[in-house]
Amino acid sequence: MPLGELTPVAAFRNGQNLVLVAAGRHVLDTAGLAGIGPFTSVSSHMLPDVTVITIGLSDERNPVLRPVGAGWTVSVASDVKPQDDMLLGQDGNALTFMPPVEEGQPQVVALDDPDSGRRLLLGMTRSGRIQKTMRRLGTGFAVRSSLIGVVVAADSDTIELRQTGGKLVLDTSGPNSFPLLASNRLQPYGSSLSGVSLSTGTPEELREALRRSEVSAALASSGDRFNARMRVAQAAARAGNGPLLSEVMQVALQDWPEGIEKPQARRLQQISAVLNDRPGSSSLAEDGGSTPEDQLWRGMMRMLLPAASRTGQAVSGSAENDRLHTADLIATGLPVLQAYAAPLRDRLLPPAAQWVARYGSDGATKILDQLPDAPQVALARALLAARRDAPEAEAKLSTLAHDPSPLVWPVAREASLRLALERKTLPSQAVADQMDGILPALRVAGREKPGRLLQVEALMQAGNLGAAASAVQEWSHLYPDDASEIQPQKTDIIHRMAQSASSGARQNMDEVAFLKDALTQAPDDIARRDILDGLARRYEALGLPDQERETLRSLLASESGSEAMNVRIRLAGLELDMGDLKAARQDLAVFAEGSSDAALALPGGNSHQTVEVALLRARIALADHRSDEAAGELATVRDPRAWDLRAQMAEKAGEWSRAVQALLPMLDGLPAGGEDTKALLSAEQQALVLRIGGDASRAQDQQTLNNLQARFAPLMKSTPSEGIFRLLTGGHEQASSPVSAGG
Repeated sequence: MPLGELTPVAAFRNGQNLVLVAAGRHVLDTAGLAGIGPFTSVSSHMLPDVTVITIGLSDERNPVLRPVGAGWTVSVASDVKPQDDMLLGQDGNALTFMPPVEEGQPQVVALDDPDSGRRLLLGMTRSGRIQKTMRRLGTGFAVRSSLIGVVVAADSDTIELRQTGGKLVLDTSGPNSFPLLASNRLQPYGSSLSGVSLSTGTPEELREALRRSEVSAALASSGDRFNARMRVAQAAARAGNGPLLSEVMQVALQDWPEGIEKPQARRLQQISAVLNDRPGSSSLAEDGGSTPEDQLWRGMMRMLLPAASRTGQAVSGSAENDRLHTADLIATGLPVLQAYAAPLRDRLLPPAAQWVARYGSDGATKILDQLPDAPQVALARALLAARRDAPEAEAKLSTLAHDPSPLVWPVAREASLRLALERKTLPSQAVADQMDGILPALRVAGREKPGRLLQVEALMQAGNLGAAASAVQEWSHLYPDDASEIQPQKTDIIHRMAQSASSGARQNMDEVAFLKDALTQAPDDIARRDILDGLARRYEALGLPDQERETLRSLLASESGSEAMNVRIRLAGLELDMGDLKAARQDLAVFAEGSSDAALALPGGNSHQTVEVALLRARIALADHRSDEAAGELATVRDPRAWDLRAQMAEKAGEWSRAVQALLPMLDGLPAGGEDTKALLSAEQQALVLRIGGDASRAQDQQTLNNLQARFAPLMKSTPSEGIFRLLTGGHEQASSPVSAGG
């Protein structure tokens, strides 16, 4: 039927007729449509805002309506997939209907029922149906089954159906209206048809119900034993007794495995999984219908199951979208918890409300404002404020951090520390230290794992890689099956350890143990290279050259191209320091001889490697007492280390003028001096100036001494080197304080 693009419709069965109402006025040629398959007749008439199409049906099959291109199809073919169910929800005292596919905006129209004359409120959509099991009766209205859209028969003028935010809302309005979901007016709504009653009761009533059900199960005949055990399980669920519920379900299903197909057994399995924090079968995350309670339990099960362990419709795209969808499911049914027995409600509300606060959409989080005030609800609202970085978040969390409940204060404290880390209002190390103190309390509150992840993050931000590595190892010991959750942090720690060693010997030793353990579990070559690099740097810091050399050789076998050359250069330098000149020469043998561009002669070589190779060859030649060869290697190298080596050779030979010329380029990086007396020279820079002055004095190079006096006299003033500097350069002012010759 050509009804235009994005036209929403509502359709329902009325005896042997299908009534379809489409938004807008559409002129249809229905003459050729009658007599096709089971469609005996087709007629249409236009009203001011809609077009009503009536299709006669010859059998009891319900047609399937689908939007196609610029119109709609009506089909009874067996291979056509039915419309998905409308998502039912609750917003305060109103019912909500969310189309399963977000496409266009729903529209609402009021018509008279062609048979009864009863006022019909129609919500026209592009997707979503109301099945018979989803029908609801209330005071003054009835939600009917539909083939698509929402159909409400309303006897009261106070009943209204409206569209807001992409969903349809059924509510009451006017001065004489009553709350649509007031107590006892619509009690069945929200509950599923699972047959499990979790209604409230006094503590004495709950204990008595459990006692009676246990007695009944003990005396039950074999034919009634399964149902009797289900009643025990239901009573245990109402009492929030997870271990007993799990035990009863296990025994019942062992005796009669076919009972798993019963809706009440599936629901009780969901409750058992949540209360005992044991996910069970991934299929439980998709069980149930579309009532708010069904959606609540699907959401609670999804909380337990990582997306990677779910299949089919239980996974919603990226991890962020998956958490968002889970929060939406929970938010839809969260008000249902108010009708549950207090022990069960108190177990479910904290994780459910917190999940909505942490991951829910703006629409989902509105439900938190509609829940009764309680510490757990206040905590969820504070978590939402922290997530939005609201100014009042810290004050709310600080207040809740002093709540006596062990399920409230640790979570509030964790969130407060997380906020402090993000806002940098507390040093990262302090955050990590304080997290360490509340980990036992977080275990009780069910937040130990997120707390440990936060501690690792804080330690890494503080640069305390050793402590972060220890925290990762402790995680692996506590949660061996959840290694993937901390793998990104572990990889980052290893990568940063590969850049440099730590300062303390004890810390380096701890990090060696961590890296050696990680080496046995390295997931790929990249991780293995980072681990070996980090190990080599720590062996260097610990003064263990043999272990460092062995590790560098293992690293060399894993590298290629430019990185392999860098490892060879490091290895040659180490072996030179160890006095193994032969091994050092062999490491450098792969670089082209007699060329200042030695490293560039190999694939992936670069100019930095050229300098390093030349310096190493010069040092090897000097160690072999071959000064001419060393000078040849350094001839074209412009690097402070090369100038220093040339100066050392000249000083050793007593060629002081040549030593001065080798060292003078190193002054280019020092402050200019002159009138800028605020500049400071480091101890190393002072030593360089004195060294040049000493060589110039021995060479009787008065010009260089005068230049040093003019440039550095103001900078040397009031330093430990001032006296010697004046002696070398011939300054006439007395030193500001006596100094030793070693200064």
